[in-house]
Amino acid sequence: MNISRQILYFSRLARLGVNTAIFTTLPEVAEHLFTSPRHCRTLLKQMRDSGWIEWEPKVGRNQRSRLYLIYSLTELKAMLAQTLISIGKYEKALDLIDHDQMLFAQLLRCTSGTQIRQGRLHVQLTYDRIFLPLLPHTALRNSERFLLRQVYSCLTHCTESGDIQPELAHHWTSDESKLNWKFFLRPLLRFHDGSDITANEVVTLFRQLRDFPLYTKELAHVESVSEVNELCIAFTLSKPDADFAGLLSGLKYSIQPPSQLLGTHSVIGSGIFQVVEHSKQRITLQAYRDYHGLRALTDTVTIWQLPAQSSHVDDEISPQVGTTNQFNSLYIDSLFVDGFNPQSTSESSDKDQKNGIEEGCLLAIINNKTRFSLSQRAYLSELIHTDKVLKQIGGLKSRVKGVPAYNLFPGWLKIIPTAIPPQPLPDTLTIAIFEHHALKECAEAITALFSQVGIHCIVNIYSFDAFYAKANSQALNEDIILTSLSLDDNLPVSAFCWMLSDPVLQQSMSKSNREWLDNMLYDVRSRLPASSYMQELEPISSAMITSHYLIPMLHHLQTLRFEGVLKDVDINVWGWPEIRDVWADE
Repeated sequence: MNISRQILYFSRLARLGVNTAIFTTLPEVAEHLFTSPRHCRTLLKQMRDSGWIEWEPKVGRNQRSRLYLIYSLTELKAMLAQTLISIGKYEKALDLIDHDQMLFAQLLRCTSGTQIRQGRLHVQLTYDRIFLPLLPHTALRNSERFLLRQVYSCLTHCTESGDIQPELAHHWTSDESKLNWKFFLRPLLRFHDGSDITANEVVTLFRQLRDFPLYTKELAHVESVSEVNELCIAFTLSKPDADFAGLLSGLKYSIQPPSQLLGTHSVIGSGIFQVVEHSKQRITLQAYRDYHGLRALTDTVTIWQLPAQSSHVDDEISPQVGTTNQFNSLYIDSLFVDGFNPQSTSESSDKDQKNGIEEGCLLAIINNKTRFSLSQRAYLSELIHTDKVLKQIGGLKSRVKGVPAYNLFPGWLKIIPTAIPPQPLPDTLTIAIFEHHALKECAEAITALFSQVGIHCIVNIYSFDAFYAKANSQALNEDIILTSLSLDDNLPVSAFCWMLSDPVLQQSMSKSNREWLDNMLYDVRSRLPASSYMQELEPISSAMITSHYLIPMLHHLQTLRFEGVLKDVDINVWGWPEIRDVWADE
């Protein structure tokens, strides 16, 4: 019988009462169901076999049968809808629960994880905000940058230690001057729309990228890009770059069709997954059949974008699996999301949990436009030192979990400001942040610390896009800017590029300081491979901190907890699981 028909009969039955013993006769039940006693007997047997009711018929005059409804109508619909969701029949599930979006969201969270359908592996996750378009040439937040790495490939790949490996380019060469570079493409490469990835496409792409503000500084030394043949691209530089191949491993250098730079409603990538749907409700990735390397173990990944269950609607929330099996992001502890009981975390075994400390940090930048003196900046650094900020955050019932940051990276030289006498500061200071719960909590902590010395704070909160638009136009005029050091899996290269071209950092520095930083970084790039970047960047970072232009706030704690839902999956630098490696043996 059609499930909708069965539910109709059950709804009539539910009028008799739920979760209570009902003593009745078959004819009486048939009358409630508006059917014959014979058909009623069949219906009751079907419902009993399905586990919806208990039915104990009695034989004989004046004997009344026992009927017990195990579920209410709402509970039954939710249970059946959850089953439909688990097999990918989302529209039928929505119809069944009368398009109740809140209930649908709860059921999605409960059914998230891995699913095998017709021998294919599917991963379903939930996420608490809508993803921005996955376009490499735009400023993006952590989770979008993670998805970029799934959807696109670069010419090269850089490991966490700075080892440069082949990706779309299987080989590259440079002359002794490090001014002339050639990259050789793998044959038969294809974009996700089936079109060929050729040297001409790559050359056209890079020629256009040089005109985008996001690339101007990093590609300033690229004099020309040309096609040697169908599979070979030549770059001519004006300044030596000892590891130009490493620069091209950055997410912003993902290979995409040049036409996509002009704007598009679809995303055409070159990576291990292709985007088959991106709406306000969900994003769906599918393993790309013509991927040049080892294809993903996962066939499809569906990430539902659901309303937040807290007041932090626009926060950077973690991907989640189920109600108790959740992934944690760089910025929050998911234990406080979806009704998860923090006290139960101790029951998780070590093998079901991955922990780590974030590379990079959340930091404050003293805006040079304020013209604070060295002693004023030093006093500010002392007032909002990492230990004081974290102590203040600890009293805010915070979701932010972090450890003190004494430099930009864990393990770098530990810099602690020395105590100095109070310095004259304005009665009011302004702080700029973008919409993000961790930045908000840091701003609240800093506001409280400043109020202790009689300074009033005004916090200006921008959307992510508006924040970076103002930075690109040199229009972030607040005294203090709170931001994060955004890094990717090509750690040394992304750290180098953050110092070289991050628009928030650049717009906050004086011309002389920018020139000093540029000269230091150009010297590193001209002489050394990417594997040496971190060692060389440490003293540069330390100098900027001891000059009190940068004030590290905290390194976020990362936790990946899945309690048996996923097998042998690691946490990555963005705080997500490596979805390409997810697998199931049943």
